[in-house]
Amino acid sequence: MGFAGVQPLPGRRVALRRRPDVLALGGLLLGAAVILLVAVLFPMSDQAPVGLGWVMFATALAMTTLTLAAGDRLPPAALAGQAAVAALLNGVLVAASHTTAGAMGDGIAFVWLAVYVAAFFPRIAAPFALFEAAVYGAGLLVADLESGMFTGWAVLSLSTLMLAVVLGAVSAGMRRRMRTDPLTGVLNREGLQAAAERVCARTRRRDDALSIAVLDLDDFKQVNDTGGHAAGDRLLTGATAAWRQTLRAEDVLARTGGDEFVLLLPGTREDEVPLVLRRLQEAHAVPWSVGVTQWSPGEPLEACLERADLRLYEAKRAAR
Repeated sequence: MGFAGVQPLPGRRVALRRRPDVLALGGLLLGAAVILLVAVLFPMSDQAPVGLGWVMFATALAMTTLTLAAGDRLPPAALAGQAAVAALLNGVLVAASHTTAGAMGDGIAFVWLAVYVAAFFPRIAAPFALFEAAVYGAGLLVADLESGMFTGWAVLSLSTLMLAVVLGAVSAGMRRRMRTDPLTGVLNREGLQAAAERVCARTRRRDDALSIAVLDLDDFKQVNDTGGHAAGDRLLTGATAAWRQTLRAEDVLARTGGDEFVLLLPGTREDEVPLVLRRLQEAHAVPWSVGVTQWSPGEPLEACLERADLRLYEAKRAAR
């Protein structure tokens, strides 16, 4: 999913899918290459910058190939950077335009880039749209077309900004819901996968420790059988709320099953985990069993979680 040594979590936790942000950018760049090819093969006028068009076509094709070849190894920041580069290159095409129709046609590319960024990087959707407006305006000034282009620039830029803000807000909300357990408010399986990538990358970069704990509530089925599912839900929400107040901001808590949770504890060695677990026990009286292990940089995270699972089951057998 983007970082060496960080493999998808076990199948019962997370189902790995091909990263849509990579595929979407690759498709967007490929579409741009096709449009550029059509433009140079069938220019709109005798003054059309055909030579520059061929250069841009080759550049778009090269960016498409590199993006799809690198695939999931590309970090999100690199994809956002490529979108910014594509916007700058489109500004060059606007600056080389000799007709109003050509300049407005090139402006449509800014809209699609803004849609991509808003969908996958909602936090920077509005700044990116403003950046595009500046690039588009600069290109129009260099092109020095008829004075009425200011109106066209203003309408397209404001429309793109509003679209980016609205779509970014919708995308951010959907991403939160997709990665959050609706009952407890902690991360779910998909959220844990994304958080694990960030934590493991930061741990490797800082040459720090990272411990993982898998918690399973004891006799949770009896709570549901005797008090009903409402009682079980109250127990889960109460325990997670108490744990979240106890954990540090950089710690990651996720619910990966009905009564199973995973803790990622960055900057914590395995021999330091009992202190964290003791604070959790003091925060809420629900009984649980735990398996603890420490992640080694370069080790597939799946193997680390399986080791923690094995220790959890050993703890449960010992308790019985």
